[in-house]
Amino acid sequence: MTWEYLHLIAHSFPIVLSVSGTLVGLFGWWRGKLELERWALIALVIAAGFIVPAYLTGLAAADVVADRTFVRPGVVQSHRFAATWAAIPVFTAGALAAFALHERDDTRLRRFVLLVGLAAALAIGYAAWQGARIQHGDREAVGARMTTTAGGEGWATAARDSRSPVSSRS
Repeated sequence: MTWEYLHLIAHSFPIVLSVSGTLVGLFGWWRGKLELERWALIALVIAAGFIVPAYLTGLAAADVVADRTFVRPGVVQSHRFAATWAAIPVFTAGALAAFALHERDDTRLRRFVLLVGLAAALAIGYAAWQGARIQHGDREAVGARMTTTAGGEGWATAARDSRSPVSSRS
């Protein structure tokens, strides 16, 4: 198993938990359901726990993926930059959520955490959108997908033929 595939597995948990937890918590705030707000806090704590492995596997995979995938050079770096800035509010929301779970009667703290969770969900959603532009897989599979979607000769076909990212074909 490569770092790339470990990252593809690990990154889903913080995205889903922060977005769904925040949405459920905001719905609970709107409807006056304390149980839904607490469920959101638990989801944010779990998301913060998963952000660490997702971030570390992403760092380990970034250099390898940037060297072998057929994407513009800045795509991996822009995803890494967005992921770094997304990890901060997700981890902060999780830490504050753990404290808010301890202080069960503090409504203002709980709702402040939900707003921080909303910022975290937006940041991690943007980072995920940046990461979705990265092509994953081996050279042949990525080259075939790019040729099919591009509709002709190009970088993908040249790389598939020569086994290198750049071809010297004329």
